[in-house]
Amino acid sequence: MPFRMIALDLDGTLLDPEGRIRRRSIDALKAAKARGLEVVLVTGRHHSVTRPYFEELGLTGPAICCNGTYVYDFATGRIVSGEPFGRDEARHIIASCRQHGVDMLMYLDDAMLYEVPTPHLQKLGAWIDSLSTRPKPELRRVASMEAVLDAAPNVWKFVVTHSDAGRLAAWYAEAETMPAYGVEYSWHDRIDVMPAGRSKGSRLIAWAAERGVDVADIVAFGDNFNDLAMLTGVGLGIAMGNAPDAVKAQVPEVIGSNDTDALADRIERLIA
Repeated sequence: MPFRMIALDLDGTLLDPEGRIRRRSIDALKAAKARGLEVVLVTGRHHSVTRPYFEELGLTGPAICCNGTYVYDFATGRIVSGEPFGRDEARHIIASCRQHGVDMLMYLDDAMLYEVPTPHLQKLGAWIDSLSTRPKPELRRVASMEAVLDAAPNVWKFVVTHSDAGRLAAWYAEAETMPAYGVEYSWHDRIDVMPAGRSKGSRLIAWAAERGVDVADIVAFGDNFNDLAMLTGVGLGIAMGNAPDAVKAQVPEVIGSNDTDALADRIERLIA
């Protein structure tokens, strides 16, 4: 077969609009693993909210989390490689969000912290409450990000969000000029913020090389701007039909949307 590894984004790609993995996708990935392909999740999510899907698929290797800021090994329960924010860098992001009046979510080693309970976070909290997975992810409201930062462990990612698209775009325009950060839209009202140079693509390629997998031997699936470094940096990048047009225009192949079995169909053709 022309590929040795399948790299999969979660939201908008492997997951349908209801946040579920379609049955045929599970079967197709199981068949791919049986044929010797390695399946790796490459997600903007914290590892704690990646775990349920990792376990549902019966995966064994590490997952690439928080848009490539770290690699998490579920077998040992630890981060095996990664570079977090420096304290001053994290403080500057918080200050910038304060100045523009936008909301934020901060990803630490073992928790996700927020101040404003947005609809997205309320939905995420309800999903966490429904999980049988142990340990459950910790999504915690705090009075002040600044107050917890000094005592916090590593800070891996921020998600900046606001219901006012213009206000969010203004923050993004300023953040793009800050050389210490990488900023990528992960949803129409959410922007992921990582230390500069961190991306799904850079981490995937480096991690695969450690395992003796050449970049040409990787096929990747994704749906949004934070997937572009991965989709354009591997042997074959495939965008979902629900991806923004600007994403689809930059990848060699586009399939159907995540509310269909297009992903399963394409994986089945890969291993046929």
